[in-house]
Amino acid sequence: MDRTGIDLFMTFISPVPGRRPPRRSRWLRAATAATAVIALSAPAPLAFAAVEDSGEEQPPTAVLAPTNNGILPASGSLTLTVTADNPGTEALAAGDATFELGTRPLTTGGALSSWLDSGAAAVPFAEVGETAVPEIAAEQSASESVSVDTDDEIFDDKDPGVYPARVVYRTGDETVRARTVIVVPRTGEPAKQVGVVVPITAGPQSSGSLSADTLRALTADDGDLRGQLNAVAGTDAILAIDPAITASIRALGSAAPADAVSWLDELMSLPNDRFALQYGDADLAAQVGAGATSPAQLASYAAYLDAANFAAAGAAAGGATPEPTPTPGAVTVPTLDELLDVGADRDAVFWPATGTAGAETATVLGALTGTTDTPVTLLPSSVVRTDAAAHATADGADLLVYDRDLSALLEQASTSADDTARDNALAEYTARATLGSPAGSLLVTVDRANGRSESELRDAIQAATALPGWTTTDLDGLLAERPATVRLTSIAPDEDRIAMIDDFRDAQPGLRLIAGVLEDPALLASSERATELQLLGNAWRDDREGWDAAVQAQRDRIDTWTDGVALVLGGPITLAGSSAPLVFTVRNDLPWPARVNLLATPGDARLVIESTTEVSIGGQQTSRVAVPVSALVGSGESSVGLQLRTPAGLDIGPRETVQVSVRAEWESVAVVVLAVLVSVLLVFGVVRTIRRRRRMPVDA
Repeated sequence: MDRTGIDLFMTFISPVPGRRPPRRSRWLRAATAATAVIALSAPAPLAFAAVEDSGEEQPPTAVLAPTNNGILPASGSLTLTVTADNPGTEALAAGDATFELGTRPLTTGGALSSWLDSGAAAVPFAEVGETAVPEIAAEQSASESVSVDTDDEIFDDKDPGVYPARVVYRTGDETVRARTVIVVPRTGEPAKQVGVVVPITAGPQSSGSLSADTLRALTADDGDLRGQLNAVAGTDAILAIDPAITASIRALGSAAPADAVSWLDELMSLPNDRFALQYGDADLAAQVGAGATSPAQLASYAAYLDAANFAAAGAAAGGATPEPTPTPGAVTVPTLDELLDVGADRDAVFWPATGTAGAETATVLGALTGTTDTPVTLLPSSVVRTDAAAHATADGADLLVYDRDLSALLEQASTSADDTARDNALAEYTARATLGSPAGSLLVTVDRANGRSESELRDAIQAATALPGWTTTDLDGLLAERPATVRLTSIAPDEDRIAMIDDFRDAQPGLRLIAGVLEDPALLASSERATELQLLGNAWRDDREGWDAAVQAQRDRIDTWTDGVALVLGGPITLAGSSAPLVFTVRNDLPWPARVNLLATPGDARLVIESTTEVSIGGQQTSRVAVPVSALVGSGESSVGLQLRTPAGLDIGPRETVQVSVRAEWESVAVVVLAVLVSVLLVFGVVRTIRRRRRMPVDA
């Protein structure tokens, strides 16, 4: 234990301090190196120690981390870095940091947890270095390092294992302690196998397909998708790819941004083993919880395909002679399978979001039929009731079980912007993997997360795939092992997501009905299904407020589209004649052209009506429809019933009634009045002419 015996949890970032020459311990023969960087404080969830509180001021904190993921290199030096953080409003006085290393290893996972959680370790410590820490301004951080040569006597005859390391930072009256671990690797033993799964996803999306602008931002040099691709390139990670990304890029054809096309080409050329997530990385557990017996699938991508963006079949660039084609000049758009292709060698691999799925989800997914390969579900070890290797079965379902604790450390490291905090998490990952004893291969994930940088993700992947004494394997290698029989716990699905699925399911009959007015009903169906799967995406879990707003917007859109084609009625109509057209207005709020039939029926026998009129309406437009009508009586009150129907004869919306006032005798009245007026005008003209002649003088 340290001189104070007090430990806390803490994190930091660093400013640029000066430093005084460090004192050397009798064990230290290598020169100590010190560096410092100034930045704003950024707390992270790692365990550290803080001691005496000065009044109401927040106490300083510190974190300690080794380089090289905590692995002692075979030659060269081991570097330990402490980052001290000052969250208070007053500067911390210049101080010093003393680094110590345990002389005996921690032999169990429990001993490792006790050390990292509370600083308890029944081993002696030896000082390996000391360095000065400059004054730290309020709300700033500072980092300092020491390096110890691997040929220092502290490392002489050190047995392989996990060794505790600590630092004591003193500043004024404050003493802060932080802990980490060092791994001395074991050599000469058979290598064990580890598989590392990394997701490639686009983050939360509220539209069915990613737009050109969205793809342009995501695949630019500083975009999230570009960072993910760069991070996995050159590693042995198993990729879990959202097919919504590949489909969105391919569906744009020639309109796809150049960066997106290049990104897709690079992704498909990677040699990494891979599998496809569900479209939009949709929540599998919620679908099962809502009663689905299989994950929702897209039946079409028609809403997002524009033939103008694809070259005509048989067309050749540069004037070359085109290849023979059955229909020269016809435009060929990609098929759904071509759009969704991620280059996977195996289908039916399912990865529910960690913590969402248990026995129920695994049972449903494991019972799927019609797949090329046996369905396999990835689940965390936290839902497995017995220890097992990566390959397991439960109630007939084939499983790949990943270590939850190790995966959580990798996820933590992949989202930590502070280098020291990230190195601390990776050192703990290496130590826990070293002390673990899986029955077979080990499976870990660098779990889903939004907004992490390329360097953060790459550091986590490299640490996961570079465990000393381990080699990487792929899905086939993991599944080739004999499975262990396990029991799974139940996990309650997210009730809010189930409610969303139920709402969208209830809207399907109305959407299918209104889709019947389209030349291609798949336009509406594909748009809605793709959008709903995106809203079920696991990326929304970190943004509940944004998810609520996006779901409500989709509900409003469904309401608008369900009533997307309807009559626009005015007031009563006057039919001033025995035969005349009645004009009605039909609106189309859908973004695609619609075709409907307007059925008009007279309210009584006084009217004769052309019963059915075909109406074509452009997308988001209105159209005026003239319905010929004949009156069999001179005058009276009647009505016309109106009903819109799909070309298949299904009613759209309610039946409407329009009152019609028939004034057919007005034609005769108008003729008589006109004749009288003409006659009067003629008589008046004749009389006026005669009178003018009588007034004229007679010649002599």
